[in-house]
Amino acid sequence: MPPLASQGAAQMFLPTETTISCGKGLERIGPVLAAEAKEAFGVTWKVETEQSGTIRLKIDKTMAPEEYHLTIGAHAIIEGGSYQAVAMATATLLQVVRPFKTGLVLPLNVIEDKPASAYRGLMIDVARKYHSIETLKQCVELCRLYKIRYLQLHLSDDQAFTFPSQAFPKINQDTQNGGPAYTRQQLEDLVQYADDRAVTIVPEIDLPGHSAALVRAMPELFKIAGTKPYEHGSTINFANPKAVEAVDTLVGEVCDVFKSSPYFHMGGDEADMTYADQNADFQAAFKQLDLPPKSQGELFRHFIGQVDDMVKKRGKQLIAWEGFTRNPDSKFPIPKDVLVMEFESAYYQPTDLLADGYTVINAAWTPLYVVNKHVWSPQKVYEWNPAMFGRFSNVYAATGWVAATDRKNILGAQICAWEQPEYLEITNLRRVVPAMSERIWNPAFNEGYDDFATRLKHTDELLGLLISPVDFTATGLDQPGPDDFDIPTFSKPITVELATKKKGDIRYTIDGTPPTADSPKYASAIAVSQTTTIRAAVFDGQSKSFESSTTYYFVPPKQPNLATNKRVYSSSGTQHPQEPQLAVDDNLDLTSSWWAGPAPQWLAVDLGKTYSVDRIELFPYWDGKRYYQYTIDVSPDGQNWTTLVDRSKNTTPATAQGDEHKFEARPIRFVKVNMLKGSANDSVHIVELRVWEAK
Repeated sequence: MPPLASQGAAQMFLPTETTISCGKGLERIGPVLAAEAKEAFGVTWKVETEQSGTIRLKIDKTMAPEEYHLTIGAHAIIEGGSYQAVAMATATLLQVVRPFKTGLVLPLNVIEDKPASAYRGLMIDVARKYHSIETLKQCVELCRLYKIRYLQLHLSDDQAFTFPSQAFPKINQDTQNGGPAYTRQQLEDLVQYADDRAVTIVPEIDLPGHSAALVRAMPELFKIAGTKPYEHGSTINFANPKAVEAVDTLVGEVCDVFKSSPYFHMGGDEADMTYADQNADFQAAFKQLDLPPKSQGELFRHFIGQVDDMVKKRGKQLIAWEGFTRNPDSKFPIPKDVLVMEFESAYYQPTDLLADGYTVINAAWTPLYVVNKHVWSPQKVYEWNPAMFGRFSNVYAATGWVAATDRKNILGAQICAWEQPEYLEITNLRRVVPAMSERIWNPAFNEGYDDFATRLKHTDELLGLLISPVDFTATGLDQPGPDDFDIPTFSKPITVELATKKKGDIRYTIDGTPPTADSPKYASAIAVSQTTTIRAAVFDGQSKSFESSTTYYFVPPKQPNLATNKRVYSSSGTQHPQEPQLAVDDNLDLTSSWWAGPAPQWLAVDLGKTYSVDRIELFPYWDGKRYYQYTIDVSPDGQNWTTLVDRSKNTTPATAQGDEHKFEARPIRFVKVNMLKGSANDSVHIVELRVWEAK
């Protein structure tokens, strides 16, 4: 973000008849800038091709591809090394526009700018939670304003395959993400919308793991069949040549829609292959490739190489999550031209990846993951730099860090927004994306967080005018949120006021549904006493603005139960870093939970001594769709067990309210939860286990 102009600085007045002159190759960005000026400032700027306008845009091929110069004098002259550079400069111009009396002014200045990091990314998870095209356009505008070059769409996961395959239409028919698959026309239009704003959409199809949608739809092609004690439900049979051919077809279809992207992201993380060696296709592949039995890991590496070849022949470069391990003796080394998004620092340390010659994109859990209530404050992000890789943590001070000393092959960084409903995206991202952008645009520049926060206030107001026209003002919030997370929380009832600068009526909802022209018209402050999502838009007749929304979280005082922070045991299969102890930390946060796989798995807590217990609460992971089947056993001594709860046939989706189980008081020291099945994938997940003493 540019520095703010002082009040007394010399200024260029923008006349009522301001014109934007677009040089050759810049015909698309002029109308974008004019539309944004009208939306933000209510002015009408004309667009022309002659180089005589008030604002003059020109490509200068002698400059670096993302370098631009903005010179404000008698005219505002923008020169950049490419369309993208000029488009970024127009975003800077919008940021320095100031209202003055009855018009607008620009501070006289010369800005010469270019990024230090080539990859500046944001990922949106549309596979687990459906996002409308309108919301994705808001995300594009967010990226444009803060010069985020790449918007990655996580198009497939266990819940849904949202890319519209013409070759395999079955894979779009069973979605569990709350919405339909996109149409080809929708995605092509979105790509064009983003390209016009110098934002490139990077498609991700998650393979071979996180692919239950494929396995469900076409088990005859994608399932790793015939294995015991279970058949793999979320990893495709990448040893089956026909499945690999199908992947090649899908890669081709995706690349054909996302033509402007230089990249294709294959996922490549958390593939469950535990018993795949029993499958006939895997056994045949072991022989064909001269591999010993149980060489699933080698076949996985071979598959990454196959996908790399598929992507290369389409003229693109492969990106993969850090899902493979360091193995210098592998028969199938991962090609060094594969870009690796380091997110967990668990499979392959970032320092090792860099030492081994890989190019890395920092997508570290801390501080770059955004998951519902898990949103680090902008100050935490601002304190970070692209050579710092933070592991998963629920408390920032407890984060484990890996620091790289050689930054040469760190291409940039990416914020990843996982599992969020669309109404949370802009609310959660508008604070952290600017901080990451500033830290990777010019890591050497650091005037301190206070300086950044002042500039952020200005650009965030501009963002609001462009894509979030309804302002929310809450009275009575407790800030900051728990565990260093920057979310709006309250422990006593609050009121929320809505306001807009746009013409029309504010219509809103408080039940999580999108506002329509028939929704209540805002007239007075809204009283909020429980966790509530307010969604609002401005309606001028039947014309609807972009939507604004905020979730306010009620955080009741903690009431530690008998299980809180007690000793926990579990079966094998825990997925680091979602450790068993997180199931009894008295924290109903989805990120603070125990994950284990494959099912069945169990978790037990030792209360330390025998208590009279008459109530147990279990909170399986909730997302509105998935359900879990389980039983709960109890024992006074660890030897004699009784099954108190049998939900082995349950098909009711888990909720944030959890499952409460009451019974006659009895002596209990040990509680064991047997997680039998989760409907979303092979794993099971417990957010919290509570045990209550009888009163």
